[in-house]
Amino acid sequence: MKSRSTHTFLIICLVLALSGVFWFIIRMSLSGYTAFDTGLSEFIRSLRNPVTDRSMLAATLLGNWLVVTLTVTTLCLVLMYQRRWVLVAAILTMMAGAGVFVSGIKLLVAAVRPEADLYQKGASVFSFPSGHTTFSSLLGVLLIWFAVRGLNQPWLRLVSVLVLIFMIVMVALSRIYLGAHWPTDIVTGFLFSMSLALIFALIFENYPSEPAADLSVLQASVLTYLLMGVVYLTYKWPSAIVMYTPST
Repeated sequence: MKSRSTHTFLIICLVLALSGVFWFIIRMSLSGYTAFDTGLSEFIRSLRNPVTDRSMLAATLLGNWLVVTLTVTTLCLVLMYQRRWVLVAAILTMMAGAGVFVSGIKLLVAAVRPEADLYQKGASVFSFPSGHTTFSSLLGVLLIWFAVRGLNQPWLRLVSVLVLIFMIVMVALSRIYLGAHWPTDIVTGFLFSMSLALIFALIFENYPSEPAADLSVLQASVLTYLLMGVVYLTYKWPSAIVMYTPST
């Protein structure tokens, strides 16, 4: 009974998430951003100061596609070593689907960023939806899945989940704070990544639990994320400060 109710709940959440994605795409195609986007974006950006600038800049760099890609690559390599090919195929399909969605919708809607000159070429020039939010959320939820399955201690499982949720929120918030995205971009990216994660959860709802293997995936992925994050932060910090300095 519990399994059936969980299955139903996941389906309801998936329908709601996909409905939200389609609604935002249609709204953006027809009328663009709203006063809510402008007002909330201006409020968040008005909070900028040297102290929070550093934390938000760090968050946005840690959500960069390169850091996320290297972390997912490590995750898949560990799964391949464990011969869990179905999981590898599903995760790579999700990441590829997210890439096609983000690039395709950016080019289709061609929405202007709050800071219009942040990016100079390709789909990255456009704002809707947020790639950082989409990929960071997807990575975060995947790590949550492995943490819930791989960590035996309830308190450690809870702390890990909260830390990963904090990571997702910080990356998303930093994109508005730094003028890279509007709130609608963030919400749509998050809803799409949740849609993919819910499909993943439904497919692997009865997948055999392997706590030791799942813990190894989690540990290797987190270690890669931290190491690559530090390297990327060190390398990109000077240019990122210039890039994200407000134009006005």
